[in-house]
Amino acid sequence: MSLKKYFLTAALGLVASVSAFAQMPNASQQVDSLQQRRQLEQSAQMMIASNAVPELYSGESSDVGPQSVLQTKTRRTYFQAFADAQYFYTDNMFLANQKKQGADVLVSTVQAAHAPTAYDFADGKFSPRLGFQQQWFNYGLTGPQTVDAYNFSTHTFSRANLDQFDFNAMTIFSDVSWSKQNWTFTAGGFYRQLNDAQNTDQFYNEYVPNWAIRYDLFTSDKTALSIGYEGDARLTDTASVPPKTGSNFNNRVDNSLVVAGSWRLCRYAILQPSYRFQQTHFTTTWRDDYLNSFGLALYIPFNDYVTLRGYVSYDILKTDGFYVENSDTLNAGVGLNLTVRF
Repeated sequence: MSLKKYFLTAALGLVASVSAFAQMPNASQQVDSLQQRRQLEQSAQMMIASNAVPELYSGESSDVGPQSVLQTKTRRTYFQAFADAQYFYTDNMFLANQKKQGADVLVSTVQAAHAPTAYDFADGKFSPRLGFQQQWFNYGLTGPQTVDAYNFSTHTFSRANLDQFDFNAMTIFSDVSWSKQNWTFTAGGFYRQLNDAQNTDQFYNEYVPNWAIRYDLFTSDKTALSIGYEGDARLTDTASVPPKTGSNFNNRVDNSLVVAGSWRLCRYAILQPSYRFQQTHFTTTWRDDYLNSFGLALYIPFNDYVTLRGYVSYDILKTDGFYVENSDTLNAGVGLNLTVRF
């Protein structure tokens, strides 16, 4: 076994020296992936909330042209509450090149934010937001599964159940958006803390200023295209680190190009293909990552509050880091969320 392979295996199975719990090595990336899917869903909701009026009978648009609501009156709201449950299968839980570990995953999310209805500002719409989010990640719910994990106390490998990698994520976020016509500009930041689910010990935290530009285009009354750039800078602190590295070895800068299409199949179903290219530069180690992510999702809004979704995604990661490997990951699952504004 090469030196890189040895350290990689150790890094993928971090078991605490005292309490025999395991830390998910790529936990931050998993939280990011969930947030990115949520952002894609919000872009699809443009189609749900658009002012296009459904046809009263088949062929109406060809007879009289597309019909639109001339004016709508919206009640101003100030707060948003959000709850979500997502259950999916991943074929590569630890982002390994070989000997992939599959697992079923349940992610539960609650979020509350002060998010007032957009204000008129500078010939556009201004939207501030300040909120809190809590997430719970649970692995291996269908049955007991074990993997080899490295124990830093005894410097030996032992078997660990997948549920020992369960963790929680707490995020405080704030941002502002300004939109005009098809353009949206966003700037903000968040603080995120990851805790072990077994004993609530913190094993990772980060301060992240972020920024984004998005262009949304309705190509017809049933289709839309969204093209965006997203960037962030991460100041991190990691509890258990590889040899000869510091607690900030995960400091990095991300730059992403995101393209998503939305196709309203019918009044209650929207299909969304998506693609993300992300380049990540680690600022304290010699490492650059390149991620190509392909996704396909189906959204079924039951009403203005509840949406069911199903999705599949395929990620290809290329890296030159010492403690990580190139990998590819297939994810597929379903989710249900409830959003209330008041």
